[in-house]
Amino acid sequence: MNNLTSLPTIVSGLVLATLVACASTNTPAPATGAVGNSANSAAVSDAALTNSVLAGLAQQQGINPADIAVESYDGEVRLSGFAASQQEIDTAVAAARSVAGVKVVRNDMKLKDAAK
Repeated sequence: MNNLTSLPTIVSGLVLATLVACASTNTPAPATGAVGNSANSAAVSDAALTNSVLAGLAQQQGINPADIAVESYDGEVRLSGFAASQQEIDTAVAAARSVAGVKVVRNDMKLKDAAK
């Protein structure tokens, strides 16, 4: 197979194109009257936070991250989807809370048996 048309090469190219297209520009931050506000400099983007939480969920034993949806906005993370047990829900919530940048975790997960 030609290296330029292999699946990993195509996927890498698409990821690179997306990153370049989404690169931030140097625009001045709005003036807030506070000098050296560390809260703004420590802010994590919503997409990065979502990815970090998903990665944290994938590392947990007994969790199926494919069954859990993660949404992030301004440090607030919402977990939704279905879990096989309350322990799985508790583990997912704890894993999300442990991620740097997470301020609040909103648990909207449901038990699979309760969904019937």
